[in-house]
Amino acid sequence: MGLLDETGLEQLVGAGCRACGSTKLVFHTYVDGVIPFMAAEPVGRVTWIYDGEKFVDGVYAVACAACGKRAFEADLCPRCHAPGGLARALDTPNGWPVPAGCADESCGGEEIRYFGFLPARVAYEGRRAERAKSSTEPHESGFHGYLAVCRVCQQTIAELTESCPLCGGPGPLRVRPG
Repeated sequence: MGLLDETGLEQLVGAGCRACGSTKLVFHTYVDGVIPFMAAEPVGRVTWIYDGEKFVDGVYAVACAACGKRAFEADLCPRCHAPGGLARALDTPNGWPVPAGCADESCGGEEIRYFGFLPARVAYEGRRAERAKSSTEPHESGFHGYLAVCRVCQQTIAELTESCPLCGGPGPLRVRPG
């Protein structure tokens, strides 16, 4: 479980901003997305693949949309809770290369579905959250891959399991919700 749980989320949303009274909050979170690659080059945009529990699990800051006052913040890694891990995750580039193609020689597929964690912003005001937004590209700091799957044969080509994909902290990783 992340540092913010369902009860904490409900309390934040229910209270709104204590400084200005606004009910619109902006959540900063690390969430899962998948990007299509062909021959190790991105060929499409991110498709978000997280659910509500994983969204809350990755929250590292909540701020008022009107005045910017922070209602919640944490500097621990959102994935493994390593001290200082958030700064490492946001400031370092992806250290896990995208495979150029399928590892199965009989398949030979060059289309890869590359799964990664991306920092995203989501605004919420009482009813339904806006769509997640991220300006982070796979080659920029903050994007961190963890799984590559061949689009043709659906086989896992590679998966990062020995360390935290966000901050590089040692395993074992805590279990994620969902």
